[in-house]
Amino acid sequence: MPVRVEILITHPMESNPYSTPSANLYGAASGAGGDAVSPSTIAQLTGTKPWVRFLSVLTWIGAIIMVLAALFMLVAGSSGVAQMGENSAYGAGVMAGMALYYGVMAFVIIYPAMKMWKYANSIGRLAASHSVADLDAALAEQRRYWKFSGILVIIFMCLAVVGLIAGVALGLTAMKGAGAGL
Repeated sequence: MPVRVEILITHPMESNPYSTPSANLYGAASGAGGDAVSPSTIAQLTGTKPWVRFLSVLTWIGAIIMVLAALFMLVAGSSGVAQMGENSAYGAGVMAGMALYYGVMAFVIIYPAMKMWKYANSIGRLAASHSVADLDAALAEQRRYWKFSGILVIIFMCLAVVGLIAGVALGLTAMKGAGAGL
């Protein structure tokens, strides 16, 4: 009866011979050099990290201030501080509307602040590991940030056009009404 002998051949740089095998799908040479990001790429990204972190912190501070302003407006509107003349219900309604606006705006800017924070964290991990996977993670966070920002700009442009059309229509209606009264 033949005896079967299996020989385990490992890569000299591999630390765990029992780990699952992996393949480099990009066609580069395998090993430490094939899966590493170039130092110049890492230097460029780490140069942006402090600025990304700074803008993220400012965005978080802006969101917190907007939430606090919304809460203040709700309290002020409900307590009667915002009375406008003799019509306190009008003042409370204005304050509630402004509180809603500030609350929605705070909610909208939290997502970009999170994406910038995660992008800065990903750059830090990339600087430590020089891994292509960490580069991909950093660029994915950056892509999500810019995609959201682009969608937000499109929405605000549409709202501006609608506002312009509404303003012109109201102006024409007011002119028409003023002309009929003469």
